[in-house]
Amino acid sequence: MLRTRRVAYALVAVFAIASVACSNDSSSSSAAGSTTDADTGPTVTATVKDFSIAIDPTEIAGGEVTFSISNEGPSAHEFVVIESDDAPGDLPVEDGEVTEDGLDVIGEAEDIAPSTTADPLTLTLPAGQYVIICNVTGHYEQGMYTGLKVT
Repeated sequence: MLRTRRVAYALVAVFAIASVACSNDSSSSSAAGSTTDADTGPTVTATVKDFSIAIDPTEIAGGEVTFSISNEGPSAHEFVVIESDDAPGDLPVEDGEVTEDGLDVIGEAEDIAPSTTADPLTLTLPAGQYVIICNVTGHYEQGMYTGLKVT
């Protein structure tokens, strides 16, 4: 009887240690393409292709944000995040490119090859309005832009 109790206690201890070792203290939730990790904040899923940029979600809470960017087009693209109150299609353009000088460029992923996923782009975004563009010559003018609201 004593031996049976010892075996039972040993099994309980093993299971308790195994469950603690296999647990994860970060939380994830999925809603409209966005996931949240306790350590990194929301993830925005982005798709670039000739000639559009789609993001999901289009509104997020401020803080650290990670963009997961897939290029589904046949051309290389960029993914430039700009804080701006301008409408996404109203940025200044010169020689087929948005004039980034004077704009508040927060971060970017360059040279995203066709049919690939870029390395995650993690930025700290305070509340405000953002414009996301591809600034490869001619692409912005062909509609490669979208807006992001951060609350």
